[in-house]
Amino acid sequence: MDHQSLLRFDVSPSREPILQQQLQQDIDMPSLFVVDFEFINTILPWDSFRNNNEYDETDNVTLTIPTEILCNCTDDDHKSVMYDIFSFVSTNILDTILPELEECAKQMVAENHEEREFLEMDLLIHISTIDMVGEENQNDNGQAQQIVDLLEKYSIDYLSSDSTTEQCSICLEEFDTSSEPVSTKCSHVFHKECMVPWIQRCIDRSSLYSCPLCRGQII
Repeated sequence: MDHQSLLRFDVSPSREPILQQQLQQDIDMPSLFVVDFEFINTILPWDSFRNNNEYDETDNVTLTIPTEILCNCTDDDHKSVMYDIFSFVSTNILDTILPELEECAKQMVAENHEEREFLEMDLLIHISTIDMVGEENQNDNGQAQQIVDLLEKYSIDYLSSDSTTEQCSICLEEFDTSSEPVSTKCSHVFHKECMVPWIQRCIDRSSLYSCPLCRGQII
């Protein structure tokens, strides 16, 4: 699973006028709801509790919805219309909020004693999406590290006595004291840190753990 989502939403009569008064007077159409809709998607990397690097994607739009549709939006005949109006919101999220949206709309109509031609509503949908890709990659890197830790370790002094093994065949850098050399079952030697991404590549491709040089088994 690449992500997990948490949904929070709030629907209520508008606290402030959405349309200007002059525009309200000029409207000549069937009964409508004017919906001030704010959609927030907060992306939470799996390790955000440590790094605090979350970020928001926000959309704010004003929608007009016929009263008949909004007051019966859970009916199958009207759901498809709502899906079109809220086309940028997934249908499973809409299915969750439609009952409360319908109830709020009906209550507002019942309390419309002034017989206004349109009613104003605030709708907030806030989704917190936890991105699990980083965690999966972290787990895979941990597995690759465990495999590399099983390889035989060589000392720099030992390699210095072997003139045929002077450099890592992956990065083509000479061995020195800053890195720990490791040897595969086929006796090829590499930097330990160079072998981790190589093993990670094997894991990603679901292939055998092979030697980068001869493709023989490394363990």
